[in-house]
Amino acid sequence: MLKFTGAILVIVVCGLLGNDIARGYAQRPRLLRSLQTALQFLQTEINYGVTPLLAALKKVAALTDPQLAAFFLLVRDQLLLSQSLSFREAWERGLKDLGRYSVLGPRELELLLPLGGILGCSDREDQVKHLLLTCQQLKEAEMRERERSGPNERLWRYLGFLLGVMLILTFY
Repeated sequence: MLKFTGAILVIVVCGLLGNDIARGYAQRPRLLRSLQTALQFLQTEINYGVTPLLAALKKVAALTDPQLAAFFLLVRDQLLLSQSLSFREAWERGLKDLGRYSVLGPRELELLLPLGGILGCSDREDQVKHLLLTCQQLKEAEMRERERSGPNERLWRYLGFLLGVMLILTFY
């Protein structure tokens, strides 16, 4: 009876591990979509609201996904706390932090990197132009991730349970 319980436990744990990896593949396109929406909010605040950048970052954080809200608030807080820090440096630090706690990969974060040198440093039209370009690049990345996520998600869901079964068959 103890062996049976252990076997079921191993299968469940491996299955949950596979589901966790699969969840990352499913979240990536959704997070890219939320990032596009957040940048569109930021574009609207800059272009039509003529909102100062720090206030715009705070408004965007209030309207977006919690993972992305933490990113925008971190950039804003770093600018408020350190007067010697440029927006580019704060943006890059925020992107590093976003890469650590989100499912976004280096390829997606690389798309956001140029915005650090543009936002707050150029005229309104130039900022809007770069935000639109970044949104377009993120849309293409989202489409690529949607194509990749379906097969990879199923693969990891099955692979987790199959790994558990394989371990049981190997050790019992």
